[in-house]
Amino acid sequence: MSRRTVIELARAAAMSVEERTVGASELRDADEVFITSTAGGVMPITRIDGAPVGQGRPGPVTQALRRRYWEAHREPEWSEPVAYGERHVAPA
Repeated sequence: MSRRTVIELARAAAMSVEERTVGASELRDADEVFITSTAGGVMPITRIDGAPVGQGRPGPVTQALRRRYWEAHREPEWSEPVAYGERHVAPA
C-alpha cells in the first residue's frame, strides 16, 4: 500500500515515475534514494556501502514525498481505515 501511495502522490505532483529493477551501481550514483513502508512512510537512504548518496542527506524529492505522504493520511481519499474487529470491554 505505501509504495502504491507514494507512486500515486508522485504522479499527482507531476513527477516522472518509472517502475523497474535498479542495480546497486545505479543506486550508488543516484542523487536521492528512498524506501517506503507503512509505518515509516518515505524513508531516505543517505549512505550505501558507507558512501554518501548524493549530498549525504535527504534530497528535495524525498522530502517533498515524505511530507505529502503524511499529509495525505489526514485526507479521506488517501487513507483507509483499519478494522480491528469487535472491541471487547471487560465487565464492570
